[in-house]
Amino acid sequence: MAIFAHPDDEIVISPILYKYAKEGATIHLVIVTDGSKGVTPHANIPAGDSLASIRAQEALCVTKTLGINPPTFLNYTDGDLALNENLFSLDDKIDSLFIKHHPEVVITFGPYGEYGHSDHRMVSNIVTEVFQREASETQQLLYYGFPKESKDHKLKLNTNLVTWFNENLKTTQKRFLTYKISFSQEDLKLGHEASSCHKSQYTAEAIDDLFSMMGQTDSLVYFRPWNGSKAVRNDIFD
Repeated sequence: MAIFAHPDDEIVISPILYKYAKEGATIHLVIVTDGSKGVTPHANIPAGDSLASIRAQEALCVTKTLGINPPTFLNYTDGDLALNENLFSLDDKIDSLFIKHHPEVVITFGPYGEYGHSDHRMVSNIVTEVFQREASETQQLLYYGFPKESKDHKLKLNTNLVTWFNENLKTTQKRFLTYKISFSQEDLKLGHEASSCHKSQYTAEAIDDLFSMMGQTDSLVYFRPWNGSKAVRNDIFD
């Protein structure tokens, strides 16, 4: 079960969502907010219900392309997760999802929220809280992480998106990212195709740039186990 704040947050792990779907894993993508404030200049769609509806359809396009279950929408207003009433109800809703699906592995962003977004950080915090309360010894919580070493030495594409990532992306030292999950060129291609569904958020050129950047990180997606580990793993179910 992958739990993220917004439609499109799954882009960074899309190749391995496809990889594990091919291998027969049951995958649930949980999207906490409606994305209704994700206004972009190229799409020129105003904030509000129309944008939320479009982003929901884009997320459904992603799951169909990846061959995973349709997304679970929790429908909180984009940007409002820090409100007290939302924090308490979101805890209850994520708790219910744990009880309903009993996932072997849960994936979310780490406490840094990928690039510090408050919604990302709130989701990470609450998922971790519920996991600590509900998880059995056979379950694992993994935080997606982008290696500091890759950002420092490999992001050489001279594009606006990569420049933005260089300035804003929160990174993790590789020594903490002990889950190193490989993906094939087919997985990368399908992840790219699925992520192209997010037309309200990214131009085709921006998606190309993002996936070029992902391909530079040794064809691996990195995760940090929530409670730390020195053992290197090559499978999220290991």
